[in-house]
Amino acid sequence: MTKMEDVEKTLKTFQRHFGALNRDIPETRNAYTDLLKTVHKDGALPAKFKEIICIVAAILSPCESCMVYHTKQAITAGATREEIMEAAAVAIVMGGGPAAAHIATVQDALDKWAPRE
Repeated sequence: MTKMEDVEKTLKTFQRHFGALNRDIPETRNAYTDLLKTVHKDGALPAKFKEIICIVAAILSPCESCMVYHTKQAITAGATREEIMEAAAVAIVMGGGPAAAHIATVQDALDKWAPRE
């Protein structure tokens, strides 16, 4: 399996399990989904910047599924590879070597959905 297939598999697995929360804890899942919709809409910060912030937080957590999901969301919201990687540099400042290692997941997602030109 290629790295790009791994990223797609990670995203699909996350989405399947997140969707399955409707079966097991629907009130919690719906409340969380409402929070996401509220926070991630354009406001003083554009939605794409909020998604980029989520990528940095995911790198520092670290949460692989979150890195993949929010990278896809950031690209969909109009973020560029360059913007995302510049934010990833901030994660390195705050998280050091471990953050640098986790950025590989973001790079794989970018290679899938925002390849270098």
